[in-house]
Amino acid sequence: MKKSRWKKGLVLALLLACTGTVNVRSAGHVSALEAAEQAGSPITVKQYGEEEDSSFSFRLKRTEHTTCTWKDTSGIADPQLIHQTGNGIERWGQMVTSDAQKGKISCYLTNMGSYKGKNTNLRITFTDWPSYRTESGERYYPVLGVSLSLTTDFYGLIFSDIWYEAKMEILDDQGRPLAVNMTYRADDLDFGQIFGVKKSDAISGLAVPEDSRVYYIDRDGFYYFYADNIASNEYEKDSVQVQYKNASAFTLRVGGGVAFPSSFTYTKYVSEKVEKDYERFRDHLVGESSVEESTNAGAILGWIAGSARGYGPFTPPVPVKSVDRTEVHGEDSFTYRINFKVPECQPADYYQSLVLTDPMPEALTVEKVVVYDADNQQDVSTKFHIQITKGTSDQVKVSARDTSSAWIYGRSFEIRIQVHKRPEYIFGKSNVVSNKAGLSVDQKTPKETEQVKTSFYYQITTEAKNGSITASNLKVPAGGTMQVTYSPLPGYYLKSVTVDQKETDKNQHISGYSFTKVNADHHIRVVYEKNPILTITKEVKGKWDEFGTPVFLFQITGTDYNGISRTYYEALEIPEQFKEDGVYRKSFIMQIPAGIWTVREIPVSRYRMTGIKEVENGSIEGSTVRLDTKDHDTAKATFCNELVNYGDFSHNDLEINVFGKQVGR
Repeated sequence: MKKSRWKKGLVLALLLACTGTVNVRSAGHVSALEAAEQAGSPITVKQYGEEEDSSFSFRLKRTEHTTCTWKDTSGIADPQLIHQTGNGIERWGQMVTSDAQKGKISCYLTNMGSYKGKNTNLRITFTDWPSYRTESGERYYPVLGVSLSLTTDFYGLIFSDIWYEAKMEILDDQGRPLAVNMTYRADDLDFGQIFGVKKSDAISGLAVPEDSRVYYIDRDGFYYFYADNIASNEYEKDSVQVQYKNASAFTLRVGGGVAFPSSFTYTKYVSEKVEKDYERFRDHLVGESSVEESTNAGAILGWIAGSARGYGPFTPPVPVKSVDRTEVHGEDSFTYRINFKVPECQPADYYQSLVLTDPMPEALTVEKVVVYDADNQQDVSTKFHIQITKGTSDQVKVSARDTSSAWIYGRSFEIRIQVHKRPEYIFGKSNVVSNKAGLSVDQKTPKETEQVKTSFYYQITTEAKNGSITASNLKVPAGGTMQVTYSPLPGYYLKSVTVDQKETDKNQHISGYSFTKVNADHHIRVVYEKNPILTITKEVKGKWDEFGTPVFLFQITGTDYNGISRTYYEALEIPEQFKEDGVYRKSFIMQIPAGIWTVREIPVSRYRMTGIKEVENGSIEGSTVRLDTKDHDTAKATFCNELVNYGDFSHNDLEINVFGKQVGR
């Protein structure tokens, strides 16, 4: 908004004076700066030109429809009204003609801008300050009035030599009190001008510039400020600022003349000049109830009080950024929300521009941007220019289309930026992205949000058949590492490990698989198969008596499912008595890895092999059988033998040597 400084107001000089019952000697003057240093002082010190608090931003402003109605109920005939324009100033006022008029004069200014969608009015009631008299007991009747600049946002009260109270009431367009936060300023006090602030009003703060020469006194329920500089342009920093909080009415005591500083006497500076200025002023009075417009500035009056206003520059709204999800899965969409409120203000304080910019982190890309009226939850995107610039890093720019429209002021807005992770972006050491936005008003330095952080993760889903595995759907920080472990049920072997539908070398991942630099979801499936059962049966014919326990030896050779060549040996003993029919059967079972296996019987004494039968999932190849447990859970074969009588040998003189790995039965 318009930038405001402690600055010199439009000061029209009138050497006015007044001393009297309130008289302080020169030695008793207290500097306002010195008073500010005292414990509990209501005064603070500001740097000259320091920006004022934007929370006190209500402003009175002359509009082109402003009118002023003067009300005099004193019964005095022919009140002398003025209405002057000239030199960029418009004035309304009245000459007080007798003591009978005191407390009977008010000015009602209408159309002083708008507040919360309503026209704002100002009523000023002028009341005589009873304690005032000159040193000789005289009184000059004052000129009372208000002045408004036609070119700048400036409002003033005007007085002649007498001190007067002015009660200010802020009203809505229905004439009801309107409570506002506001700043009232007395700019460039000089010629002994007095500015009194009523202590019982809703005062939030008093301030003077850091190099002010204003004097200060606390008396009669008022804080008084005054200066003793002679020329109106001598020292413009003799100013005072008052902040009112939630106030609809307040009272000032203001006046021209050198009443407090005893070093300025009425006779030295005022008497002759006052008489001449009154004569000049009377030339421009109408003398009737009607008013006259003149391009002549008329009599020179003291511009005592500055402006009843926030006086800016209004601190740009501070945006607040949030995110609907602080933890995001992969490339899922999520939304940044940027909230800010445009303060209520009057047209003089409207922005020239309002622009929000949000440079996206490199990891993100923008899907869409929508602007909402946060109070009514309505899409108001058409009121804004929305620009999304795509690139290595996307950028969002949202600017108000028309900052001269009253619609934007006093509203809360929410800008929603929907984004997702770029598919091609690879997270490295960190899975967190930070982002902040900035809101700039009138091309000033943007007010930035706090950093908003979002972390990204991916999920590892796991699946195991006939075994256990690390829990599924675990979150892995993007760019991070996760170890998946697995194991079989008893009697099962690892058949396959599949990652993202691609089979891996299971021999390299017997009991676990490590995912590293995770930048996508992954799935791992582990399959365990039950160790196949290889059943070999021995069928023997022929009785035996004294030959001892027969022992038969088998060799199993082949290639397992991993392509590894293996050889196993197994022995089978038959200690039992043969049956009467001379046939005996006995089997052994082997659980060896799945594969294609060739089984042969190693010849022994006294028994010869007569054949192979009862083959299941295999084929006979001469004196051997080829059994398939790669594609089948079981395979069987029966080897047949009959007794051959060799009297010189016994059965139990066989020595068994086992080569290779033997799997237990």
